[in-house]
Amino acid sequence: MILLVGPDGKIFYPGTQEFFQYIGYFGQDIDLISYAIKNLGFAAVATFPRYTRIRFQPALFPAACLQTVLETILYDGKPRFVLERVGTSFAPLEIIRNLNDTVARLVSLQAATSDSEELPSSPTIIGLSLDRIHDPKRAGMRAAFDIWKRESRYVTTENISIISEGVAFGGGGMVWMPGRDRCLIEAWPQSYKSYGERSCDDFIGHDVRDLPDSAYIVPTTRGYFTAAHQQAPRLELIEALVTRHDGSKFWSRYERLILPWRTSAADTFVSSVPLIRLIRAC
Repeated sequence: MILLVGPDGKIFYPGTQEFFQYIGYFGQDIDLISYAIKNLGFAAVATFPRYTRIRFQPALFPAACLQTVLETILYDGKPRFVLERVGTSFAPLEIIRNLNDTVARLVSLQAATSDSEELPSSPTIIGLSLDRIHDPKRAGMRAAFDIWKRESRYVTTENISIISEGVAFGGGGMVWMPGRDRCLIEAWPQSYKSYGERSCDDFIGHDVRDLPDSAYIVPTTRGYFTAAHQQAPRLELIEALVTRHDGSKFWSRYERLILPWRTSAADTFVSSVPLIRLIRAC
């Protein structure tokens, strides 16, 4: 039996509707348990006839999660424990043969989790199979993909605005990648309006590294560079902390289809077709 313990100490069971709803993702093409442990502060407790295995990431192991894990193993009473530290390459497995030492070791490792309430600004990005765009829920992505194929990946500079503003492309953004080593804003996603008192239009033509929210934007452009260099589309799942114009923050989970468009042998534009999956207040 496997129990999943959330960052607030709540218990979930793998494969249940409740777990999928919390994660905000219902696909079967990624390991959601590992994802939750690595990125969301979950722990997994699996009980076997002769031992209990506990998977967690010391750097993301909140106190409430630890408390529920301890209560679970104290109640279960198994004599042997296997601790699997996710996200570490050095000695990730430990075998402990008594309960007291296991409790002490878990408490010691949990100390690696910061007590700071500051939320991470860098997004989590997971590559997905392009086969997913055949799902009816992604009809918009499929339409954009079909247009891209029909045009054989080529576009003229006169048609750039048509793509960036076209309904089929979901109001996503577009960047220009001259020489494929820079990433310049060509068109903003429709969800972007301003940076404080400055309109986003003021930043048209700017490199993403010079934007006010570059800590979020720059990591998300890695997929653009990959698509530009490979001249192949990409489908990604992104979870990110987004800051509103008034300074408030929220979690956003969305998929995006990245399409590279060529105007010359060395000149590429890249468009992004988004699909919002979840928005959650912090």
